Amino acid sequence: MWWISHLWVIGLQIAAFIPYIIGSHRFYHNKPNFMLWLIIAVILDVIMTIIASSGILPRMHDNQTIPTSSILFIAHIVCAGTGMFGFMGMIIYLWVKGYTGDFPRLKKFQYRWLLPLWIVGVSIALINFIIKVIFGIRIYDIL
Repeated sequence: MWWISHLWVIGLQIAAFIPYIIGSHRFYHNKPNFMLWLIIAVILDVIMTIIASSGILPRMHDNQTIPTSSILFIAHIVCAGTGMFGFMGMIIYLWVKGYTGDFPRLKKFQYRWLLPLWIVGVSIALINFIIKVIFGIRIYDIL
């Protein structure tokens, strides 16, 4: 059961999802403590990214490599990475500018683009994992 050790990464993805949603919603609706939620989300996301990309987790088959030629894998990396680095940039920007001001364009951008991009990127990886566990194939190898 190669996939058992991957449950930590899946758990971190789900754990990061919650503070991303809460922090984005709080920022969009001018509620307090949004920065704390976004920082927690980014920290969990960074930890998950390091673990997932380190190569320490077992593979379904020993000869499997990173599917860099898969358009789906590239979409996963671009979407999840854009979301994560976008939120990092937003946190730094708000820290410099002072996060008590009103940022209507940034609020719309993060709520309509950054958060959905991150969710799509992470969802691709989660769906790939579920299909690998149930059917024993990587959708990255198909698409």
